[in-house]
Amino acid sequence: MRRYLQIFSGGFAKQEVKIEELKSKLEKILKLIKIDGLIIGWYENKEFYNILKNFLETYGVKLYFWLPLFSELSYFGKFSEVRDYKGNEIEKFSFQEGENFEFYCPNNMENIENIKRIFDEKISKYNVDGIFIDKIRYPAFSNGNDAIFTCFCEKCVEDMKKYGINIEELKKYIENSFNKKNGNPLEIKQYKEFKYEFENENLDKYFKFKNQSIFDKVQELTNYFRKKGFEVGFDIYAPNISYLFGQDINKLSEIADFIKPMYYRKTFAPAGIPFELQKYGELYDEKAKKYLLELIGEKYLEDNISNEQMLREIKEISKKYKNIYIGIDFNKKDGIALSNPEYIEEVMNILHEGNSEGIVLSWDFMSIPEEHIEIFLKKEAINE
Repeated sequence: MRRYLQIFSGGFAKQEVKIEELKSKLEKILKLIKIDGLIIGWYENKEFYNILKNFLETYGVKLYFWLPLFSELSYFGKFSEVRDYKGNEIEKFSFQEGENFEFYCPNNMENIENIKRIFDEKISKYNVDGIFIDKIRYPAFSNGNDAIFTCFCEKCVEDMKKYGINIEELKKYIENSFNKKNGNPLEIKQYKEFKYEFENENLDKYFKFKNQSIFDKVQELTNYFRKKGFEVGFDIYAPNISYLFGQDINKLSEIADFIKPMYYRKTFAPAGIPFELQKYGELYDEKAKKYLLELIGEKYLEDNISNEQMLREIKEISKKYKNIYIGIDFNKKDGIALSNPEYIEEVMNILHEGNSEGIVLSWDFMSIPEEHIEIFLKKEAINE
């Protein structure tokens, strides 16, 4: 199993990690086990990553810069943000300094050109092996209210009409969904191969449009980064909900060098499975959340998926796709990341039994307790 570490070095404006402390903690694990790659970002400091790159080369570890793509980049300039079906901007919020979960419209070409410009001026000069792109999606349930129903800016409305979507009928359908108490307010017809199908033709086309939009722009930017000489990895939600936010693992797996699905079952923040399910229940009701869980083959277990469900999915992912390295929330942060030794042991067993091709110790190596590292090392030693 390939092994990657992930580190949050701070937002673009403020460094959260000191290089000597980082090297000291890394040495403890690099001397004991082979690590294939290190993902770190997105603090802006060319010299910091240059020192880190030289340090990692001794151990044969590749270095990837963690880059949020459709969020966070307003630090460098103005972006056009997504609009909900009423034409309003969505809520912004932050769980840690340097991350605000704003989202930019992927169909706005000025946004895409801004990303390329920022990359050329800043990131392309970093001494790294690859770019690990995050926030390659539309807003999720965690952005509150009806943020999942984005984007309805002028450009997206124009593009959706060309896609065969009746915009006014779609808006009415979305509005009416909030009054349905039947347990299936979006009339989801089926869940198959990590994709959802909907009874309503406009809604079904709408989600297909969102997934195609993300794929098209991610492919364009991935090709752009590769021409500059970088490998490109993707950060996506767990595939059982990622389609709802524009991340179709079936499509994205065709263009990524590797993908890290975030199987965060102890995280109460965006991308955390219990957090997103909780927010879906708040958007509609408890019956809707129960239906969604049962649709993906899970028993109703409040706000999470079980070990058994995760094992089934990991087995399916491992058989169907290449270069999928499962992201596990190893770190511990008060009130947000609530992992514990029992959980770490369980997920390590799941990944090995499911024949996972790789693992990413997420999402902040500097906040991972030593006892979690010890379990990881022990499990890997047993299975080598």
